[in-house]
Formats: sequence, C-alpha cells, structure tokens
Amino acid sequence: MKKSDLKVIRGGAADVSPGGDREFISAYATNSRLMGVFVVHIHWEQKTHPGMGVDPALLGVSGLGDTVDLHQFFYMETTEIGIESYKSVWGEAAIRLMETEQSMTGGLGAKKIDLSEREARLLIRKCAEYNKRFGERLPEGESEYMFLLNEPVGEPEGVEWDTLFAKICVSPENEYELINYFLMRYFAADDDAVRYLSARNHTGGFPDPWREPDTLCLNKTRIHREENGDQSYICESLIENGSGHRIIVSEIGVFGAKVASFRIINSFAISGAETAMKLERPEFITVYEIFTDPEKAMEHLDARYLAAMQRDTDAGRLYLRFNDNNDHMRRTVFRLNDDVKGMIYVTDEAQLVLAAYSLSLIHRLEREAQGWPFCRQLLPIAKYEFKEDIFYDFVRADTGDFIHYVNDVCDFDPEDR
Repeated sequence: MKKSDLKVIRGGAADVSPGGDREFISAYATNSRLMGVFVVHIHWEQKTHPGMGVDPALLGVSGLGDTVDLHQFFYMETTEIGIESYKSVWGEAAIRLMETEQSMTGGLGAKKIDLSEREARLLIRKCAEYNKRFGERLPEGESEYMFLLNEPVGEPEGVEWDTLFAKICVSPENEYELINYFLMRYFAADDDAVRYLSARNHTGGFPDPWREPDTLCLNKTRIHREENGDQSYICESLIENGSGHRIIVSEIGVFGAKVASFRIINSFAISGAETAMKLERPEFITVYEIFTDPEKAMEHLDARYLAAMQRDTDAGRLYLRFNDNNDHMRRTVFRLNDDVKGMIYVTDEAQLVLAAYSLSLIHRLEREAQGWPFCRQLLPIAKYEFKEDIFYDFVRADTGDFIHYVNDVCDFDPEDR
C-alpha cells in the first residue's frame, strides 16, 4: 500500500475567501520531496471584510477591519495528482492548528524547512501545474487559496528553482540512500527528482523510464568491484505497475553524492506467486474483541493518532502509523512499507486487529492498547505469526472478522494448537 493510496480527511473551517489585505507571516515545507509527497504551510495575517462569509466574532476579533490569522496547509503528491488536499485554520485555534498540522505532516518522517513568501507561492503554482498535467481537479477550498495561483509572482530562473527544489529534498547520508531514492523516483517517472539526484554532466543520459508511474516495492543493492578497482552498485528492484510486477536488474555508478551512471541489465515480468515469495517477511497480528461500540473506539483513536494515515473500508477503519523518520531508505535492502510502525484496524464486527512486522513493534502496540480509555473493554482472543503478509488482504476483504478470515483462507484454527 502506498501513502498516496490513503485518504487524507479534510477539516478546518468552511470555504471562505481571504480577499482584502493580507500580510505574510511565515511558511515552511517538509523536506520529503524525494518520497514523492510534501506539505507546504503558509501563515497569513488577514484583515476581516464583509466578503469573508464568516462572522468575525467567531474568529476571535471584534469586527470588520481587524486582523485574523489564516493558516493554509497544502498536501502535494508529485507523480499522479499535484495538490492532493487542502486544509485551513482561521483565528487563534491552537489545538485545531496542532491537529491539522499533525494530520497533514505526521506520516512523512520529515523536517520543516523555512520558506519565503515567493518560495511558497512558487511551490504551490508548480504543483497546481501537475494537477493540470495529470487531469486532476484542485482540492476543495479554492476560494481560499486561488489568489496564490492568480496573483503574479514571476517565473523562477533556473538557479532559483534548483535552489528551492534542493531545500525540500533531504540530503542522502550514504550511497544506499541515494540509490534507493533515485530508483524510487526513476520508476515513478519523476523527472524533476531524477535530475536532482543525478550528476549534472549525466543528466538526460539515462534510459527513459516507463511513462506510467510505477511503485518500487523492494530493492536489494550490493557493491560490485572491477579488477581495476572501479566500484559500482548492482540493484535488483521489484516494481509494481498496472499490469503486474517486474524485476529490474540495474547497475549504478556514484560520484560526488550523485548518480553518475545508470544502466538496466535485465528486465522481466514475474508471477503473483513469485512476487509473494520476494516480498515474504514475518507479520505479527494480535486480535481483540471489543465490548463497546466500535464507533466510540474509533473516536478515541481519531483523537489519539492524529498523525496516522486513516482509511475507511467497507468493514471498518484502518490507522497506519509511520516512523518519525525515513531511515529505512539508508539500508542495503529497501522495502516500501519499512516506514510503517504499526497498523491498527477497528472493524464494524467489534474486533480490534493490531499488526506489525516485528515482535518488538507488536509488543509496543499491545502496551499502547493497555493505556487506552476503553482497554477494559478489550479481550485478547488470538495471536498470530505469519511468514508472509496477510493483514492487507484482510483489510481489502469484505469481512470484519479476522478469525473467520484466517480459518477460510489458511484452513487454520488457533484452538487446534
């Protein structure tokens, strides 16, 4: 599952137009551009006026002509959408501001990088161009942010844009991190990021990627040394595209913290069974019965895990918790979901399902559950260790009973043990 598959739930005030006079206060972007997603936040001081469509008294000001804070958040997806979602917070609403910020940025594992007003405007306009290119509508709330697209800002010069792009990208700390980011963006057909990660004199010298964005699911990198002492890296990449999965074997040369050479050695399709074997890893699952209304449990989890990605399914609600960083990009073996700290699934059939990829992580989730207000209404009914992923298959199924699902799929009953 990709982060871009998950739904970001829009909140904040109703659509109101800033209009009138405004003053720029501050802005930042997350430095997660190489993951294919990032967030821009802009803080304005806005004068109230009749066309705002909201009672100034509700914003904590005495009347028209006073100033009120406006915080704008833009969630950017750079390979298929552009500006994916927008949220705003009006007035001095510290708790709502924190909740909105965490819901937008919490799953990115990134740092905040200060921006000037011009830099923030340029990034928003650039991503709006992606919306047009991909045929995607701009998100709701256009009346609030359309001035950012309509007011002239001037085209950036090449050096200015390159400098700005570098600000929203993390600097790879080792060559494996560089290679993993490069292959992720290359297979996603993300030309801007590929150019950024490439040595200048080699830009445009690589084989053209597939034009449809593909997902890098797994990459294994090893050092290759020639007899003359030259060193390169051999990569075996498992990618997912619209028609299935492929293995791409490539050779990458690195010079000066950039990719200096890249060639594809082999490429071939693999079956679903072969894909499952390649992606095989342990998965630990604990199942509880909930002796309270599942909706009440969801309300608590909504408030507790603001930074988690949420996804409503036909059978419940999934909370996907991510690590606070993207250190998994630095490993010789990269897995797409290695940034996942744990999964929490509340089903309509009154089950709570916890899932993680290690014993330490599932034990941490279990300890957290013991501290929830409704923990006395939780009864553990089963624990599993699987040799391969099964949790997401369950989430995609139209059932909210994990025990029955396992019995049907695996012909396995924990009471037989």
